[in-house]
Amino acid sequence: MNPAQAPIFVIGTGRSGTTLLRLMLSAHPRIYVAHEASFYVMEFLYPRRAPRRAFLDYYFQSSAFRWLRVDPARVLAGLPDPLPRERMPEAYAAIMREKAAQYGRVRFGDKTPAHAAHLKRIYRDFPDARVIHIVRDPRNTVPSLSRMPWASASLAVNAFFCDMERRQVAPYRDRLLQIRLEDLLGDARTTMARVLDFVGEPWDDAVLDHARHLPDANDMPPLPWLESAARDRTEPPAPGSGLTPLEIRMIERINRRTMKEHGYAPVPLDHAPGRLAVWWAGVSQIPALVRFIYCFARLSRNARDPRHFHSPETNALWRKVNPPSWGRYPGFDIPDPPALPAPRPTS
Repeated sequence: MNPAQAPIFVIGTGRSGTTLLRLMLSAHPRIYVAHEASFYVMEFLYPRRAPRRAFLDYYFQSSAFRWLRVDPARVLAGLPDPLPRERMPEAYAAIMREKAAQYGRVRFGDKTPAHAAHLKRIYRDFPDARVIHIVRDPRNTVPSLSRMPWASASLAVNAFFCDMERRQVAPYRDRLLQIRLEDLLGDARTTMARVLDFVGEPWDDAVLDHARHLPDANDMPPLPWLESAARDRTEPPAPGSGLTPLEIRMIERINRRTMKEHGYAPVPLDHAPGRLAVWWAGVSQIPALVRFIYCFARLSRNARDPRHFHSPETNALWRKVNPPSWGRYPGFDIPDPPALPAPRPTS
């Protein structure tokens, strides 16, 4: 595959700027990057020995696919039936290509932060894939995650998962492009020039004014934590704003490799906590980690059955992941995804 025709994948931890980068790329007149199609996440949850064609029927019922507003019949039209496992990438490409075609774009891609855990499969399926990994200062990423209904309320747990994502990406650093959110906000022209050069597309000023060049203001779920990315860019906050000295040092300790690799300097502190206090601040959050993993294990088990994709039980489980975070969104309920198009009548 010609790199200039290869799919574009945007990855990174949650709250690291993946949605902003996706929208800036999609402001380009030739590019459309889908919002969290989650192919590999859903395939990971699906029984491995089951037929691949059955997986697509399962996937088409998921929120990830239904929010794309793509007609399954158009995806299946060019695929063999039965669908061999080795040809599954054709289905994923068909979905991305079909979504991009809705806006007249020739380059297609997907932004799914959790695909950082599936880079081996992505590069196997799409050897010339253009993968962009966006990184944000962990002292801002971690507290932002703690306010999200789908993340842990624990700073230590979120710091641990940020470092886990770094380790997932590390083996592929020579094949992907890494950028920092701070650079995207502080020097968008230089940073986006690197991104467009990497994906093999010409420069276009529209990427610097994404709020006025969105292909569709309603092309992602109406979730309040996504709304700011569709607005004009703002300056990044100071590292660790609102955190205590102990919290800052704990996050820096857990994410020390990320900070070193990407040039994030420790925050100067007048009264720095001792190493033992920092160590204990992290260790004391092990019960919170166990609770978080338990909640997600139950959600993953539910996700294996499409009848539970949008069930009241699943919605109730989501509210147990991070109960305090829901207070930030009074009256908000997880919206139902759009219905699939009615099946076409057979001749």
